Amino acid sequence: MGAMTSTPASGPADLAPSARTARFGTALAVAIASGAVIAVQGKLNGELATRGAGALVSSWFAYVGAFVMAVVLLTALGRLGPAVRALRGARWWWFAVGLCSVPLVMSMAVGIPVVGVALASVCSVAGQTVSGLVLDSRGVGLDAPIRLTVRRAVAGLGALVGLVVAVLSSPGPSTGTVLAAIGTGLFLFVGGLLLSVQSAGNGVVAARTGDPLVPTVASVVGGLAGITLVCAVAAMVGGLSEVTLPPLSTDWWVYLGGPLGAIITVSAAYSVRTLGTFALTLSIVGGQLVMALVLDIGGGVGASWSTIVSVLIIAASVSLTVTRSHAAD
Repeated sequence: MGAMTSTPASGPADLAPSARTARFGTALAVAIASGAVIAVQGKLNGELATRGAGALVSSWFAYVGAFVMAVVLLTALGRLGPAVRALRGARWWWFAVGLCSVPLVMSMAVGIPVVGVALASVCSVAGQTVSGLVLDSRGVGLDAPIRLTVRRAVAGLGALVGLVVAVLSSPGPSTGTVLAAIGTGLFLFVGGLLLSVQSAGNGVVAARTGDPLVPTVASVVGGLAGITLVCAVAAMVGGLSEVTLPPLSTDWWVYLGGPLGAIITVSAAYSVRTLGTFALTLSIVGGQLVMALVLDIGGGVGASWSTIVSVLIIAASVSLTVTRSHAAD
């Protein structure tokens, strides 16, 4: 497709105050709900990895499931044909942004069985926060740049403080050393950093096509191609020789992480145009960390004081940013 831009009617500034409030509230609710889904997806992918699939293969299944779910959604909504036509004219980077989610999917699969859902979420959130601030200041995926104010900077710093408290207070991976904990946290941080790039890129594609499902399919195809290549290389060097897949008859539920991934991508592509990448990130975090704590406590992992403090710090950052973003509308 050509270089289409979002129509003026879709810009928040052109809507009546009541319509802007409704649009903002819907985008916020969708972002928070998708955050909760991210925590569930990470838990499922982690379970698949620990039951024999390993991080690489569980990540591959996540993308396959997301692709199938995206196609099902398009078919059910009667938009498969238009989406295929839009993708025929796609720019190469529409697919490339899908690669940005691969590190997070893999790091979650590796990190969650080791440090729990909540701590892994805190680490990835810090990366999303930093990246979101930078992308918003440059106007990526938005109608206009959002300048870096003191309030937004304080919110970003709060998210980073939450990361430091969580990681340095964690026993870390199996070695139980602070160094190993920092290494795990850094892997998750980079994954979160790149995820915001994907959300912003998908927002641009959604604006150009008028359909958030189009960037979802493009991202999933790009991510699937990337993780398939990594798996192929790993298989050639014998890195997948010990992989065993849990039986579908009894452990079918651990394969549901992929379909949930499609829902997450659609939600982000829909909400980013209204909230901005930074506010989107911290809104997702609110749902993600609350659900992560629920999963950890319900799963017997428990929640340490440091994890709870981290969640509260980042929750305050979410409130600081989102209330200001709404007021600015």
